[in-house]
Amino acid sequence: MMASQEVLDLIHEALIAHGISAIRGQNDVRIELEDLRFEAQVFDKEPSGSGRRLVLEIYVFSPLLGTQPVIESFVGLGDTREQAIFQAFGKFLIGVFHVLIEGLAEHVCENMQAEIAFWQRNDAGWKIYGGPVITQAAVECTLNRTYPAFYARLEKLFTAKVRPGSHFIRIFLASYGGALVGNEILLDNETWPEGQELLVDQDWHHGDGYQALRQVILALPGDNN
Repeated sequence: MMASQEVLDLIHEALIAHGISAIRGQNDVRIELEDLRFEAQVFDKEPSGSGRRLVLEIYVFSPLLGTQPVIESFVGLGDTREQAIFQAFGKFLIGVFHVLIEGLAEHVCENMQAEIAFWQRNDAGWKIYGGPVITQAAVECTLNRTYPAFYARLEKLFTAKVRPGSHFIRIFLASYGGALVGNEILLDNETWPEGQELLVDQDWHHGDGYQALRQVILALPGDNN
Protein backbone atom coordinates (compact mmCIF):
# COMPACT_ATOMS: atom_id res chain seq x y z
CA MET A 1 0.00 0.00 0.00
CA MET A 2 1.37 3.40 -1.01
CA ALA A 3 0.83 5.84 1.85
CA SER A 4 -0.59 9.29 1.13
CA GLN A 5 2.00 11.66 2.54
CA GLU A 6 -0.32 14.67 2.10
CA VAL A 7 -3.05 13.07 4.22
CA LEU A 8 -0.62 11.86 6.87
CA ASP A 9 0.62 15.45 7.18
CA LEU A 10 -2.98 16.62 7.64
CA ILE A 11 -3.66 13.98 10.31
CA HIS A 12 -0.48 14.91 12.16
CA GLU A 13 -1.35 18.61 12.04
CA ALA A 14 -4.88 17.94 13.32
CA LEU A 15 -3.58 15.92 16.28
CA ILE A 16 -1.00 18.57 17.18
CA ALA A 17 -3.69 21.28 16.94
CA HIS A 18 -5.68 19.35 19.55
CA GLY A 19 -2.72 19.22 21.91
CA ILE A 20 -2.02 15.55 21.27
CA SER A 21 1.62 14.48 21.07
CA ALA A 22 1.93 12.57 17.79
CA ILE A 23 4.86 11.18 15.82
CA ARG A 24 4.94 11.49 12.04
CA GLY A 25 6.44 8.26 10.72
CA GLN A 26 7.41 7.49 7.16
CA ASN A 27 4.13 5.72 6.41
CA ASP A 28 1.94 6.49 9.41
CA VAL A 29 1.13 8.83 12.28
CA ARG A 30 1.38 7.43 15.81
CA ILE A 31 0.25 8.39 19.27
CA GLU A 32 2.71 6.31 21.24
CA LEU A 33 1.13 6.69 24.68
CA GLU A 34 -2.05 4.92 23.51
CA ASP A 35 -0.33 2.84 20.78
CA LEU A 36 -2.76 4.43 18.31
CA ARG A 37 -1.74 4.49 14.66
CA PHE A 38 -3.18 6.15 11.53
CA GLU A 39 -2.46 5.14 7.93
CA ALA A 40 -3.93 6.70 4.78
CA GLN A 41 -4.22 6.01 1.08
CA VAL A 42 -5.74 7.99 -1.80
CA PHE A 43 -7.28 6.37 -4.88
CA ASP A 44 -7.65 8.61 -7.92
CA LYS A 45 -10.86 8.06 -9.88
CA GLU A 46 -12.16 9.11 -13.28
CA PRO A 47 -12.50 12.91 -13.43
CA SER A 48 -15.85 14.46 -12.55
CA GLY A 49 -16.46 16.87 -15.42
CA SER A 50 -13.48 19.22 -15.47
CA GLY A 51 -12.57 18.54 -11.84
CA ARG A 52 -10.77 15.82 -9.91
CA ARG A 53 -12.40 12.93 -8.07
CA LEU A 54 -10.78 10.58 -5.58
CA VAL A 55 -11.44 8.30 -2.63
CA LEU A 56 -9.56 8.75 0.64
CA GLU A 57 -9.21 5.73 2.91
CA ILE A 58 -7.99 6.13 6.48
CA TYR A 59 -7.02 3.11 8.57
CA VAL A 60 -6.91 3.33 12.36
CA PHE A 61 -5.18 0.70 14.52
CA SER A 62 -5.49 0.47 18.31
CA PRO A 63 -5.17 -2.27 20.95
CA LEU A 64 -8.67 -1.25 22.05
CA LEU A 65 -9.95 -2.45 18.66
CA GLY A 66 -8.17 -5.81 18.80
CA THR A 67 -6.88 -6.97 15.42
CA GLN A 68 -9.68 -5.24 13.48
CA PRO A 69 -8.81 -1.69 12.37
CA VAL A 70 -11.31 1.04 11.68
CA ILE A 71 -11.46 1.68 7.92
CA GLU A 72 -13.19 4.85 6.77
CA SER A 73 -13.66 5.99 3.15
CA PHE A 74 -14.48 9.47 1.86
CA VAL A 75 -15.10 10.78 -1.64
CA GLY A 76 -13.35 14.04 -2.52
CA LEU A 77 -14.14 16.41 -5.38
CA GLY A 78 -12.30 19.55 -6.45
CA ASP A 79 -10.83 21.56 -9.29
CA THR A 80 -7.41 20.19 -8.31
CA ARG A 81 -6.22 17.01 -6.61
CA GLU A 82 -5.23 19.04 -3.55
CA GLN A 83 -8.72 20.52 -3.27
CA ALA A 84 -10.27 17.06 -3.61
CA ILE A 85 -8.03 15.72 -0.83
CA PHE A 86 -8.94 18.66 1.42
CA GLN A 87 -12.65 18.06 0.83
CA ALA A 88 -12.39 14.34 1.64
CA PHE A 89 -10.25 15.01 4.71
CA GLY A 90 -12.76 17.62 5.88
CA LYS A 91 -15.41 14.90 5.97
CA PHE A 92 -13.11 12.79 8.15
CA LEU A 93 -12.53 15.69 10.55
CA ILE A 94 -16.22 16.49 10.92
CA GLY A 95 -17.65 13.01 11.23
CA VAL A 96 -15.00 10.62 12.57
CA PHE A 97 -11.88 12.32 13.95
CA HIS A 98 -13.26 13.34 17.35
CA VAL A 99 -14.93 9.97 17.90
CA LEU A 100 -11.54 8.30 17.44
CA ILE A 101 -9.43 10.62 19.58
CA GLU A 102 -12.02 10.80 22.36
CA GLY A 103 -12.60 7.05 22.41
CA LEU A 104 -9.18 5.63 21.56
CA ALA A 105 -6.83 8.35 22.83
CA GLU A 106 -8.90 9.50 25.84
CA HIS A 107 -8.71 13.06 24.55
CA VAL A 108 -11.16 15.56 26.01
CA CYS A 109 -12.06 18.54 23.84
CA GLU A 110 -13.42 21.74 25.37
CA ASN A 111 -16.70 20.90 23.66
CA MET A 112 -17.04 17.13 23.45
CA GLN A 113 -17.86 16.17 19.88
CA ALA A 114 -18.86 12.56 20.59
CA GLU A 115 -22.10 11.84 22.42
CA ILE A 116 -21.44 9.37 25.25
CA ALA A 117 -23.93 6.65 26.17
CA PHE A 118 -23.86 3.18 27.74
CA TRP A 119 -25.46 0.19 26.08
CA GLN A 120 -25.60 -3.10 27.97
CA ARG A 121 -27.12 -6.50 28.47
CA ASN A 122 -26.58 -9.18 31.12
CA ASP A 123 -23.23 -10.47 29.84
CA ALA A 124 -21.75 -7.37 28.18
CA GLY A 125 -21.64 -3.59 28.26
CA TRP A 126 -20.32 -0.89 25.96
CA LYS A 127 -19.35 2.74 26.29
CA ILE A 128 -20.72 4.37 23.16
CA TYR A 129 -19.06 7.28 21.36
CA GLY A 130 -21.65 8.55 18.91
CA GLY A 131 -20.36 10.89 16.24
CA PRO A 132 -22.35 13.89 15.05
CA VAL A 133 -25.25 13.18 12.72
CA ILE A 134 -24.08 14.76 9.47
CA THR A 135 -26.84 15.83 7.10
CA GLN A 136 -26.83 17.07 3.52
CA ALA A 137 -29.82 18.45 1.64
CA ALA A 138 -30.66 20.60 -1.35
CA VAL A 139 -33.19 22.52 0.77
CA GLU A 140 -33.95 20.96 4.16
CA CYS A 141 -33.03 17.59 5.64
CA THR A 142 -36.05 15.82 7.09
CA LEU A 143 -34.44 12.40 7.57
CA ASN A 144 -33.14 13.43 10.99
CA ARG A 145 -36.68 13.89 12.33
CA THR A 146 -37.08 10.15 12.81
CA TYR A 147 -33.40 9.37 13.38
CA PRO A 148 -33.78 9.29 17.21
CA ALA A 149 -36.41 6.56 16.84
CA PHE A 150 -34.10 4.60 14.53
CA TYR A 151 -31.18 5.08 16.95
CA ALA A 152 -33.25 3.64 19.83
CA ARG A 153 -34.11 0.59 17.72
CA LEU A 154 -30.45 0.26 16.73
CA GLU A 155 -29.43 0.13 20.40
CA LYS A 156 -31.90 -2.70 21.03
CA LEU A 157 -30.64 -4.65 18.03
CA PHE A 158 -26.99 -4.11 18.95
CA THR A 159 -27.36 -5.18 22.58
CA ALA A 160 -29.42 -8.23 21.60
CA LYS A 161 -27.29 -9.54 18.73
CA VAL A 162 -23.70 -8.25 18.76
CA ARG A 163 -20.93 -10.22 20.47
CA PRO A 164 -18.99 -8.67 23.38
CA GLY A 165 -15.92 -6.62 22.48
CA SER A 166 -15.07 -3.48 20.53
CA HIS A 167 -17.11 -2.51 17.47
CA PHE A 168 -17.40 0.29 14.92
CA ILE A 169 -20.63 1.18 13.12
CA ARG A 170 -21.07 3.38 10.06
CA ILE A 171 -24.54 4.50 8.97
CA PHE A 172 -25.45 6.12 5.64
CA LEU A 173 -28.86 6.97 4.25
CA ALA A 174 -29.92 8.97 1.18
CA SER A 175 -33.29 9.74 -0.39
CA TYR A 176 -34.59 11.54 -3.45
CA GLY A 177 -38.12 12.23 -4.63
CA GLY A 178 -39.65 10.64 -1.54
CA ALA A 179 -37.81 7.31 -1.78
CA LEU A 180 -34.57 5.76 -0.58
CA VAL A 181 -31.81 5.88 -3.18
CA GLY A 182 -28.91 4.77 -0.98
CA ASN A 183 -28.51 3.02 2.35
CA GLU A 184 -25.68 1.25 4.11
CA ILE A 185 -24.90 0.20 7.64
CA LEU A 186 -21.54 -1.42 8.34
CA LEU A 187 -20.48 -3.26 11.48
CA ASP A 188 -16.71 -3.64 11.78
CA ASN A 189 -16.19 -2.73 8.11
CA GLU A 190 -18.67 -5.34 6.85
CA THR A 191 -22.30 -5.02 5.76
CA TRP A 192 -24.56 -5.71 8.74
CA PRO A 193 -27.67 -7.45 7.29
CA GLU A 194 -29.83 -7.05 10.40
CA GLY A 195 -28.85 -3.41 10.73
CA GLN A 196 -29.51 -2.90 7.02
CA GLU A 197 -33.00 -4.34 7.42
CA LEU A 198 -33.63 -2.01 10.36
CA LEU A 199 -32.46 0.97 8.31
CA VAL A 200 -34.72 0.15 5.36
CA ASP A 201 -37.78 -0.65 7.51
CA GLN A 202 -37.66 2.65 9.41
CA ASP A 203 -40.45 5.09 8.51
CA TRP A 204 -38.31 8.01 7.31
CA HIS A 205 -39.57 11.50 6.51
CA HIS A 206 -38.51 11.93 2.89
CA GLY A 207 -38.37 15.34 1.25
CA ASP A 208 -38.76 15.95 -2.47
CA GLY A 209 -35.14 16.79 -3.22
CA TYR A 210 -31.92 14.93 -2.51
CA GLN A 211 -30.90 14.56 1.11
CA ALA A 212 -28.48 12.34 3.00
CA LEU A 213 -27.57 11.46 6.56
CA ARG A 214 -24.55 9.72 8.03
CA GLN A 215 -23.10 8.86 11.44
CA VAL A 216 -20.35 6.71 12.94
CA ILE A 217 -20.47 4.98 16.32
CA LEU A 218 -17.57 3.55 18.32
CA ALA A 219 -18.51 0.94 20.94
CA LEU A 220 -15.85 0.00 23.50
CA PRO A 221 -16.24 -2.55 26.32
CA GLY A 222 -17.39 -0.81 29.49
CA ASP A 223 -20.38 0.06 31.63
CA ASN A 224 -21.64 2.98 33.66
CA ASN A 225 -20.98 1.45 37.08
